[in-house]
Amino acid sequence: MTRTTKQDAMDRMDQATGKAAATAEDFGRQANKGILADKVAEELNVPRRTAARVLDAVLDAVSDLLRGRGKVAVKGFGTFERRIRKGRAYKHPLTGESIDVANKETIIFKPSDQLIVETRTNAAPRVKKVQGLPTDDMLFKG
Repeated sequence: MTRTTKQDAMDRMDQATGKAAATAEDFGRQANKGILADKVAEELNVPRRTAARVLDAVLDAVSDLLRGRGKVAVKGFGTFERRIRKGRAYKHPLTGESIDVANKETIIFKPSDQLIVETRTNAAPRVKKVQGLPTDDMLFKG
Protein backbone atom coordinates (compact mmCIF):
# COMPACT_ATOMS: atom_id res chain seq x y z
CA MET A 1 0.00 0.00 0.00
CA THR A 2 1.54 3.28 -1.06
CA ARG A 3 0.41 6.66 0.13
CA THR A 4 0.88 9.94 -1.65
CA THR A 5 1.83 12.71 0.73
CA LYS A 6 1.95 16.39 0.01
CA GLN A 7 5.75 16.28 -0.06
CA ASP A 8 5.75 13.34 -2.50
CA ALA A 9 3.43 15.21 -4.83
CA MET A 10 5.50 18.37 -4.68
CA ASP A 11 8.72 16.42 -5.34
CA ARG A 12 7.28 14.60 -8.35
CA MET A 13 7.62 16.77 -11.43
CA ASP A 14 5.56 16.52 -14.58
CA GLN A 15 7.95 15.45 -17.34
CA ALA A 16 6.37 17.48 -20.14
CA THR A 17 5.96 20.86 -18.44
CA GLY A 18 8.58 20.74 -15.69
CA LYS A 19 5.98 21.94 -13.18
CA ALA A 20 4.87 20.19 -10.02
CA ALA A 21 2.31 17.49 -10.79
CA ALA A 22 0.17 18.51 -7.81
CA THR A 23 0.09 21.65 -5.74
CA ALA A 24 -0.61 22.12 -2.06
CA GLU A 25 -4.15 23.27 -2.92
CA ASP A 26 -4.91 19.88 -4.50
CA PHE A 27 -4.82 18.30 -1.05
CA GLY A 28 -7.52 19.02 1.49
CA ARG A 29 -6.85 19.75 5.11
CA GLN A 30 -8.50 16.51 6.18
CA ALA A 31 -6.37 13.91 7.95
CA ASN A 32 -7.02 10.22 7.43
CA LYS A 33 -6.45 7.05 9.40
CA GLY A 34 -2.92 6.61 8.03
CA ILE A 35 -1.87 10.08 9.12
CA LEU A 36 -3.40 9.45 12.53
CA ALA A 37 -1.47 6.17 12.81
CA ASP A 38 1.74 8.02 11.88
CA LYS A 39 1.14 10.55 14.66
CA VAL A 40 0.44 7.80 17.20
CA ALA A 41 3.59 5.93 16.14
CA GLU A 42 5.65 9.09 16.50
CA GLU A 43 4.15 9.91 19.92
CA LEU A 44 4.60 6.39 21.34
CA ASN A 45 7.90 5.74 19.54
CA VAL A 46 6.63 2.44 18.12
CA PRO A 47 6.52 1.09 14.55
CA ARG A 48 3.71 2.41 12.35
CA ARG A 49 2.19 -1.06 12.00
CA THR A 50 1.87 -1.37 15.80
CA ALA A 51 0.32 2.08 16.05
CA ALA A 52 -2.17 1.20 13.31
CA ARG A 53 -3.18 -1.96 15.17
CA VAL A 54 -3.65 0.01 18.41
CA LEU A 55 -5.72 2.61 16.54
CA ASP A 56 -7.87 -0.14 14.99
CA ALA A 57 -8.41 -1.68 18.43
CA VAL A 58 -9.48 1.66 19.92
CA LEU A 59 -11.89 2.41 17.09
CA ASP A 60 -13.36 -1.11 17.26
CA ALA A 61 -13.83 -0.73 21.02
CA VAL A 62 -15.62 2.59 20.56
CA SER A 63 -17.99 1.15 17.96
CA ASP A 64 -18.69 -1.94 20.12
CA LEU A 65 -19.43 0.24 23.16
CA LEU A 66 -21.70 2.48 21.08
CA ARG A 67 -23.58 -0.59 19.90
CA GLY A 68 -23.87 -1.98 23.43
CA ARG A 69 -24.26 1.07 25.64
CA GLY A 70 -25.28 3.86 23.28
CA LYS A 71 -22.84 6.47 24.62
CA VAL A 72 -19.05 6.71 24.95
CA ALA A 73 -17.50 9.67 26.79
CA VAL A 74 -13.78 10.36 26.60
CA LYS A 75 -12.75 12.98 29.14
CA GLY A 76 -11.01 15.93 27.53
CA PHE A 77 -11.98 14.81 24.02
CA GLY A 78 -15.74 14.49 23.67
CA THR A 79 -18.79 12.24 23.67
CA PHE A 80 -20.02 9.85 20.99
CA GLU A 81 -23.73 9.11 21.28
CA ARG A 82 -26.20 6.98 19.36
CA ARG A 83 -29.46 8.85 18.76
CA ILE A 84 -32.64 8.41 16.79
CA ARG A 85 -33.45 11.30 14.47
CA LYS A 86 -37.21 11.70 14.24
CA GLY A 87 -38.90 11.10 10.93
CA ARG A 88 -40.56 13.97 9.15
CA ALA A 89 -42.61 14.83 6.11
CA TYR A 90 -41.40 17.14 3.40
CA LYS A 91 -42.48 18.21 -0.07
CA HIS A 92 -40.56 17.18 -3.16
CA PRO A 93 -39.23 20.43 -4.68
CA LEU A 94 -40.17 19.58 -8.28
CA THR A 95 -43.40 17.64 -7.98
CA GLY A 96 -44.76 19.07 -4.74
CA GLU A 97 -45.55 15.52 -3.60
CA SER A 98 -45.46 14.92 0.16
CA ILE A 99 -42.82 12.37 1.17
CA ASP A 100 -42.55 10.76 4.58
CA VAL A 101 -39.06 10.03 5.93
CA ALA A 102 -38.79 7.34 8.60
CA ASN A 103 -36.90 7.60 11.88
CA LYS A 104 -33.17 7.24 11.40
CA GLU A 105 -30.58 5.99 13.87
CA THR A 106 -27.42 8.08 13.77
CA ILE A 107 -24.29 8.79 15.79
CA ILE A 108 -23.38 12.27 16.94
CA PHE A 109 -20.14 13.60 18.38
CA LYS A 110 -20.09 16.45 20.86
CA PRO A 111 -16.57 17.78 21.44
CA SER A 112 -15.50 18.74 24.94
CA ASP A 113 -14.85 22.37 25.81
CA GLN A 114 -11.18 21.52 26.30
CA LEU A 115 -10.92 20.14 22.74
CA ILE A 116 -12.68 23.17 21.33
CA VAL A 117 -10.29 25.56 23.06
CA GLU A 118 -7.21 23.55 22.07
CA THR A 119 -8.16 23.41 18.38
CA ARG A 120 -9.02 27.07 17.91
CA THR A 121 -6.47 28.87 15.79
CA ASN A 122 -6.66 32.45 17.02
CA ALA A 123 -9.85 32.76 19.04
CA ALA A 124 -9.83 33.46 22.75
CA PRO A 125 -11.23 30.76 25.04
CA ARG A 126 -14.90 31.02 25.94
CA VAL A 127 -15.74 32.63 29.25
CA LYS A 128 -18.33 30.70 31.22
CA LYS A 129 -21.12 32.70 32.83
CA VAL A 130 -21.29 32.51 36.60
CA GLN A 131 -24.47 30.79 37.74
CA GLY A 132 -26.81 32.56 40.14
CA LEU A 133 -25.93 36.20 39.35
CA PRO A 134 -28.54 38.51 37.84
CA THR A 135 -27.91 39.52 34.26
CA ASP A 136 -27.47 43.13 33.15
CA ASP A 137 -30.33 42.95 30.65
CA MET A 138 -32.87 41.95 33.29
CA LEU A 139 -35.51 44.67 33.62
CA PHE A 140 -37.56 43.53 36.56
CA LYS A 141 -36.79 41.56 39.66
CA GLY A 142 -39.27 38.80 40.08
